[in-house]
Amino acid sequence: MSKKISNETLQEKNINKEAEPVYFVPTFYRYPCPFIDDRQEDLTFQPVNPDEDPTLKNINFTQAYLRTQIGKKVKIDFLIGTNLFIDKEGILLEVGVSYVVIRETTSNAKVMCDFYSIRFVTIFD
Repeated sequence: MSKKISNETLQEKNINKEAEPVYFVPTFYRYPCPFIDDRQEDLTFQPVNPDEDPTLKNINFTQAYLRTQIGKKVKIDFLIGTNLFIDKEGILLEVGVSYVVIRETTSNAKVMCDFYSIRFVTIFD
């Protein structure tokens, strides 16, 4: 019985010692990049203060101009796709870098709108 155990253990060892497949590895993957230390930078997230963003402060940008009109009634025309115009009408509540928020006059609901699909803004005094 001891011979069977030894034969079984030998077979297990042979099974575990199967040849590993050989893969071709290009030479540029074999060695680390010599410039890796020169390229390391501080990649921590730096939040942007909205008050420092020039698109929200400089009146030459549309976002900054619309921020001066907050609280007024506006009609905004959006171009959806290539030939579909949709308009939204309401009170301008917020203006961000890439969005505007209006309160619709018909439903009294807040609607956030994509700034980059806006084509025309009519401001009522």
